[in-house]
Amino acid sequence: MLRLHGVIPALTTPFREDRSLDLDGFRRLVELVIADGVHGLLVNGCTGESWALNDDERAQVFAAAVKQAAGRLPVIVGCGAMIAKKAIAKVRQAERAGCDAVMIQPPSYVMPSEDEVRDYYLEIVRATSLPVVVYNIPRRTGIHLSVALVERLADEPNVLALKESSKDFLVLSEMIRRLGDRVAVFAGYAALLGMAAIAEGAVGYMDSTTPVIGARSVEFFDAARSGNLARARVLQAEMVRLNAGFFGVGTFPAGVKAALDLLGRPGGYTRDPIKPLDGPARAKIRGVLEEIGLLPSAVRV
Repeated sequence: MLRLHGVIPALTTPFREDRSLDLDGFRRLVELVIADGVHGLLVNGCTGESWALNDDERAQVFAAAVKQAAGRLPVIVGCGAMIAKKAIAKVRQAERAGCDAVMIQPPSYVMPSEDEVRDYYLEIVRATSLPVVVYNIPRRTGIHLSVALVERLADEPNVLALKESSKDFLVLSEMIRRLGDRVAVFAGYAALLGMAAIAEGAVGYMDSTTPVIGARSVEFFDAARSGNLARARVLQAEMVRLNAGFFGVGTFPAGVKAALDLLGRPGGYTRDPIKPLDGPARAKIRGVLEEIGLLPSAVRV
């Protein structure tokens, strides 16, 4: 069974000005984060605007990620959907592309019962031999996966990991204590919970800050894991300031994409209904990047 751990960046999907898929930009972004020293890649999640890709584009992105990674680190791809059969169709794309694992969130909008959510997961998990990462992100799905439900799913042999993105440390802590011997538990917000999560036993984090802050994210993980708390605190504070700079500026992930563009990394345009950031919003993000030393400070007269 695949082993997942460490820093796994949630990648954006770059689009050109005409909103066509920018696969060259995506490949460059993959190569840049690999050079940062990350431990895996998370593709086609919330940060990747998964809802905006059609079937053919999704297949292209999956294949491009696998080819560019070239076996150097695992590729995890988002395959959740409103119903299990549609999720399984995405999982089949992941299988054909040679992806290493799939990430599945519960159906949004439908608001199913806990038993219905369990059955949704079991239908998907039992339809593939690929390792599955269960994704708890209630802010976007409207469903909070309970510890008891995830514990039931953890009995399935190919349920490999949990990405816990509720922002609730008590939930994260209980997930680690009750599931950590069976699945790899990842925090979803390194800037918010990184140090505490690692101290509690999380094996790492999957987040959208890492592609922007780059190698500092890996340095933070290493410092926190090794007990260099003074350095870890400094780096986490930088991530907090960075998150405050691009979360809530425009509609996610427009701020992440603008930050990447300002750093010379392939961010690209967003797709409708999300609008790219205008001049004042980009200037605000530039100021944060300068403040934490990712960009040289502009000369001010």
